[in-house]
Amino acid sequence: MEARPPSSTPAPAAPLDAPAWIEAAMDALAEGGIEAVRVDPLAKRLGVTRGSFYWHFKDRAALHAAMLKAWRERASYTVFNRVERSVESAEDRLKRIFALPKSSARSVRAANIELAIRMWAQRDREAAKAVRHIDHTRLRYFTDLYRRHGLNDEEAKARAYLFYASLIAQSMFADDFRYADLAQQQLLKK
Repeated sequence: MEARPPSSTPAPAAPLDAPAWIEAAMDALAEGGIEAVRVDPLAKRLGVTRGSFYWHFKDRAALHAAMLKAWRERASYTVFNRVERSVESAEDRLKRIFALPKSSARSVRAANIELAIRMWAQRDREAAKAVRHIDHTRLRYFTDLYRRHGLNDEEAKARAYLFYASLIAQSMFADDFRYADLAQQQLLKK
């Protein structure tokens, strides 16, 4: 029996759920910004038809809303819950958070997604609303950590703001910033 050449038609893929579409959209967002989040390229990337998309989402705006919801959950609550499960001091928690942007390939992806969402927020009301929510949530959390670190309320708020600004800036540097350790020491002084 003669072997047939491989077919150029891909085998039908298993049905995808909404989270698979969201993850593919997040990858596209990290790679090319919100303009890269389009149904046809996502379907091609996932090896399915457009119909799969419309089974889970009414339209692109519904996907965007789902992406922002997923980002809000991951960008703070998931990280903070993981950090809070430890028995570390407030200072050690701040150190661990400060190291996050470049700590792993997953963290680098998260930083790229965050940057893309912040760029998207410059021209989209819903994305801007999600960014404001995350900024306020993170600042409250960092302020609380600085209070636990021994600073009074005013100092804790100011230091939390500087910490957060440094954290965001650090994630945008292309290479490791050689003064990151020194900056961290300054931010953790009492």
